[in-house]
Amino acid sequence: MAIVPEMMHLPAAHVCATPDEARRFVAVLVKGRTVMAALKCERKGFASSEFVAKVMNDSDEELSCTVTGWTHRGTVQLEPRCFWIKPRSLAQIPIRAPLRLPYPVQTISLQMHNSAVRATAEADVPTPLALRLGAVFGVLAALVFGALTFRQAALPRVLAYTLPSKVAAGDVASAVYAVAGVGTAEYEVTSRGEQIAGGVLPRDSGSFTFPTSKQAGVYEVALSMVGPLGRVRRELVTAATPFSASDVLSITALQPEPGVVRSGESVNVRYVSDGQSGRVTLYDASGIALQHAPYNASGVSRLTAPAVDIPTQYRVELQVASGSTTAISSAGLLVLPNDDAVPNAPAGTLSATQLLSVPPYVVSATTFGVRLLAHPENLRLTFEDEQGTPLETEAVTPQQAITYFTAPNIAHDGSYVIDASFSRGNVQQDVLQRVLVRRAG
Repeated sequence: MAIVPEMMHLPAAHVCATPDEARRFVAVLVKGRTVMAALKCERKGFASSEFVAKVMNDSDEELSCTVTGWTHRGTVQLEPRCFWIKPRSLAQIPIRAPLRLPYPVQTISLQMHNSAVRATAEADVPTPLALRLGAVFGVLAALVFGALTFRQAALPRVLAYTLPSKVAAGDVASAVYAVAGVGTAEYEVTSRGEQIAGGVLPRDSGSFTFPTSKQAGVYEVALSMVGPLGRVRRELVTAATPFSASDVLSITALQPEPGVVRSGESVNVRYVSDGQSGRVTLYDASGIALQHAPYNASGVSRLTAPAVDIPTQYRVELQVASGSTTAISSAGLLVLPNDDAVPNAPAGTLSATQLLSVPPYVVSATTFGVRLLAHPENLRLTFEDEQGTPLETEAVTPQQAITYFTAPNIAHDGSYVIDASFSRGNVQQDVLQRVLVRRAG
């Protein structure tokens, strides 16, 4: 295959996607060949934004990739303009979105294709700081900046939106999205001018599916975010192409039940697939396989939640095969610490779970409640950081059912502790309950 002079050949690189990145992946499966891609903003500079595109080419051909930017006046080329990904390789490509005046880049688009696979991934470009700086000083500048910041946070935005550009006719197509701002997320699917699906979506992020006809067709899929400060709309197109049964192997459903478990509990992984063999694997955030379970024709395999000290995200992956054709699908699983009482605890004492009930996590700078399940004598609750530094202390009355604390304003997720001290007869006891605080946004 000849490579045009503007294109460069990128080597394979070992890259692991975080759970937050994984939900923005788009996967396309055609005759056992898979392409996955994710776009993420790594740095928001003064006059530019630095993105990283992670592309996995699991097909047997080289994958041609093109990067473009969208402005109010049309498309522009971003560096690197074109590049190739070798077969069966994983590459990480830096992309720079510079400030272009008077029409800045608002969205970047990564198009990938070879003879069998076509896919597109999009992501919004944060507004450069240079465009938001004003010339007003003092108190007026602070007020204006606060107003602009609030409006930016409330402005409806589509942060990411991906959809396979090609699906098997008669299968279910799936789109993944992430939105922000104040408003309602909606989707609409049309084909040949007729609406075939649509509705309101959960806020922030998620996915939605729609069926395709068994005949070939083109589907226009629009994602809208409508709020009091405006409306934003993104449109992607997917083509449904008929395939013979021997060419396509599908996984139409994959769901761990329950999706949130505690350490040591059983997880029933339910799935619907036409595969003949396969297995279910549990991976940690770094991509290490922790458990395996065989594929079951009944559609259920069982795993056991691993032991954790803090709430931890894992990935459940189903891989199925039929002859020489394979298919892979994955879903998330959140495992919480198991705070059951120690079996050999002294008689008359209380465990943390017998005394307190705290949320699995709280958001930075927000108020959260600690529910009291028992009222021993002289009960005092102290909210501390992991080094034992007290942040807030509250003496609890016997009539009090819940007490409130304020999570610290932090830039990164952190682990904190509720220290409960009380009297049980002649015994003074302290129990600790861990609280995970996540950064806002």
